[in-house]
Amino acid sequence: MDSGATSDRLRRSAFLETVSIPNYARLLVGQIIAAFGDRINQAALLAIVVYVTGNTAKYSADITFFGVLPYVAFGPFAMAFVDRLDRRRAMVGADLARALFAAAFPAVFLAVPHPYMVYALVFLMGACGAIFTPCRLALLPRLTPPNLLLPANAIASQAGTIATLASLPVAGWIVENFGRTSGFLINAATYLASAFFLLRLALPCGAAAARVAPSLRPMQELRLGLEDLARRRDVASSVAAYAAAQGLVGLFLPAFFSYAIDVLGQTVGGTYLLFGAIGLGTGLGAVWMGSRPERFEGALWPLFMMGVCGAGMWALTLVFNPWAAAPILGVIGCGVVMVLAPMDTFLQRRVPDQFRGRVFAVRGIFWGVAFLVALQFSKAILFHLGALGTLRALALGSVAAGLLFARLQRGGPRRRQGPVSNMS
Repeated sequence: MDSGATSDRLRRSAFLETVSIPNYARLLVGQIIAAFGDRINQAALLAIVVYVTGNTAKYSADITFFGVLPYVAFGPFAMAFVDRLDRRRAMVGADLARALFAAAFPAVFLAVPHPYMVYALVFLMGACGAIFTPCRLALLPRLTPPNLLLPANAIASQAGTIATLASLPVAGWIVENFGRTSGFLINAATYLASAFFLLRLALPCGAAAARVAPSLRPMQELRLGLEDLARRRDVASSVAAYAAAQGLVGLFLPAFFSYAIDVLGQTVGGTYLLFGAIGLGTGLGAVWMGSRPERFEGALWPLFMMGVCGAGMWALTLVFNPWAAAPILGVIGCGVVMVLAPMDTFLQRRVPDQFRGRVFAVRGIFWGVAFLVALQFSKAILFHLGALGTLRALALGSVAAGLLFARLQRGGPRRRQGPVSNMS
């Protein structure tokens, strides 16, 4: 009886135990603050695009493209040093660079008032993110105990959602009342705050840096990394499944907006409220995983949830009322976080620390390519299939991808258990 009660108490407290870890709490707070600044930045960028061009749709899509492109373009360069530098310092450097870019943008745009300057800012910020993200994912296992790694990933994945919900009432108001420049300066200040919290991480000397062999050229790093992934079926299938999931997200987002506007007849405001149901679902999914992490530890769980997401997409095609669509979208959002967070945890546990950052950098290349390709083809697919046909195709694709990668995952590693040695 005592043992069972203790077990229940531990399961119930896993979420709170995770966020109460000082190092993890500092990282999380810094990320939420920076994400909040990003939302203010996005409102300011949108105001600039409207002011200069009057066309938000085309340029919004282009902004998304240039925000993801650096993960592909800088992936090989990130691989060359994310495991050789002190990861905390690399993250601080990325935050300071983003603060500089955000603060300098108003003056630069005043000198050259062209939409391409918006693309340049987004690209530079994305390049810093291409360094920051693999460093953060590689460092996280050093900030939390192994049994709390899954809830730590799940909660961290919600920093953007929390920031979006917090910024919705104030982002537009700040830009409208204090000017577009204020949005960029606030964004710069939030990155400085993030850097401050990173500097306060209490890590043992050298703990934030992995010790590996002298660096190779970026393309050599990429080639060796791909060769090693080909020999590690479990790791390779996880990387490929993550890329496939992001590709499906890239196709789903345009299909969702078309479905909400053309099928459900929603206004822009109503569409974003429905989109908020997805965000609410991801938040509830993160809380659920944080409260009972042992239920979601299996390598096949995220692949099963890909099938659940597919079922949700198919269910959307059967309802034509926003009130009926909202809970289905919440289930899809819950499924998305239950797909992505366990994949992060899986790689963090399977890949040795000295090679972990570059594996996440490789994954960034793959998911960036998948997302950008999906984004480019989404218009053509929507044109030929329509919103409902596209959602049905995505539903079948999600289920098929889950089954395929489950089959690969069950095959296990092709070689004997051991470190990802060829990456050195």
